Amino acid sequence: MQVIIDDLDKKILGELQKDGRTPLAKLADVVKKPRTTIMNRVQKLEEGGVIRGYRAVLSPYVLGFSMQAYVLITVRRSAAGGSKPSQVMLAEKIIRDCDNDAYLPWVEEANVLTGQYDIMLKIWVKDLKQLSSFLLNYLPTNPDIVKTETMMVLEEVAIGRERLIPLDKVKE
Repeated sequence: MQVIIDDLDKKILGELQKDGRTPLAKLADVVKKPRTTIMNRVQKLEEGGVIRGYRAVLSPYVLGFSMQAYVLITVRRSAAGGSKPSQVMLAEKIIRDCDNDAYLPWVEEANVLTGQYDIMLKIWVKDLKQLSSFLLNYLPTNPDIVKTETMMVLEEVAIGRERLIPLDKVKE
């Protein structure tokens, strides 16, 4: 469903990106429109999928994840199983396994790629031992994984969830 975004929507989205808990009354004051107008606009943006949800953004570091890495995976080509490509099914399996096993890393992101690698995982681990176990013990148990390459993050420069989408670049 195509949602048309106008200047008022951009103002609302800009405020909600800064603080998703902003009350409708405060949003109405900031953008100088009636509360019912703001409520209707926010509902339209939610129903149209522009606003995907509201949640607390937690710090992995504070919660005990001391290292982050990107794991690139090349997958053995096989026929798609059902309606999903094998790369998607493998990524979903890895996520499920990691979610269900406290000794495996937390997978923050998983993407199917073009190019030399098929899957890219952004993972968080508690320590080097957990990363080593994931790379040397868990991943090799999957026969569809041909090779992997791991890149450790040395320093975060721009954290994705904290960067605001530049609404001036959104077409109306």
